[in-house]
Amino acid sequence: MTTVGYGDIAPRTVFGQAVAAFVMILGYAIIAVPTGIFSAELLEAARKPVSGSTQACPGCGVDGHDRDAVHCKRCGTRL
Repeated sequence: MTTVGYGDIAPRTVFGQAVAAFVMILGYAIIAVPTGIFSAELLEAARKPVSGSTQACPGCGVDGHDRDAVHCKRCGTRL
């Protein structure tokens, strides 16, 4: 309904221009909102710690090590 790129057909009346502006904003929202949600989910997934073993370090007590970890990621004590 809008001519975003070429401008070969454009509304001349105020009502037509208002409708075209509304449809253009709606079109951008249809593109931008899902993109923002997807990006936010990616960032949140990157911030979450790796869900590894629940084994706590005997030296410092920290847990959440990788499943294949041999040493503590904080103090270096053998797990």
